[in-house]
Amino acid sequence: MNDDDRWAGSGAGFGSDRNVSSSLVGIVRGHDVQVSGSATALAAANGTLFLEHGGCGVVVANGPASIRFGGCGPLVANGDVSIEYGGAQTVLAAGGADIRSGGFVGLLASPRVTVEGGGRVLLGTRQAIAFGAAAGVAFALLSRLLRR
Repeated sequence: MNDDDRWAGSGAGFGSDRNVSSSLVGIVRGHDVQVSGSATALAAANGTLFLEHGGCGVVVANGPASIRFGGCGPLVANGDVSIEYGGAQTVLAAGGADIRSGGFVGLLASPRVTVEGGGRVLLGTRQAIAFGAAAGVAFALLSRLLRR
């Protein structure tokens, strides 16, 4: 049994494209991944990832990622991110981030951010950096106090 056979029930290796429709899947991974009307715990794409009418726990894409009428927890993309009528808890994008109508992101870090009418971002790049720095200082102080 090779690695691809072992993962067959929950996805497959990054070698080929994956299209998950109307399913509940633990892990889906492939070159280009499309999740439609499904829920996954982890979706990982070596290329493009598209989520529509579904949800994912964690999303990792080595290229662009797009969410439409869906949502996810943390999303990390090595390309552009587009969210329309959906949301993400945290978005870390190496490319630009386009939050369109009905889109919501809790914490967003990207070099280029566009928020169109009806889109919302709770903490943008500057606020996310400030929050991370403050949380780091608070954690350091708290751990120092607890060691005594």
